[in-house]
Amino acid sequence: MAEPSTEPSAWASRMHSLRDSAQQRVLTAPMPVPAMEQLMANGKADAMGPFEGSPIRYMNRWWRKTEQGWVALDESATSQLDLQAERYQAATAAGSRGKRTPGAGTTLR
Repeated sequence: MAEPSTEPSAWASRMHSLRDSAQQRVLTAPMPVPAMEQLMANGKADAMGPFEGSPIRYMNRWWRKTEQGWVALDESATSQLDLQAERYQAATAAGSRGKRTPGAGTTLR
């Protein structure tokens, strides 16, 4: 039986293949809700915004909540949501610049 190559490039290629295989398994199976909540609590996943039904960004993909758990969206949907997320962040940043924190003698506009 031939011994596996110990060449650094062959080793790196095998590791890359294993990583891609594991990532593909994660992206194709629904993630349990508690697991996604833990990722968010640990700062490893981020919601688009603080609103009900907000998609979550994790592993370079957007995820949406379903009855089965969190499901990763495909690359096309992720690209579209990336644009929406940029717009949302710009809009919320612009809106917060026009408001002042309520305090003595101040009001929200």
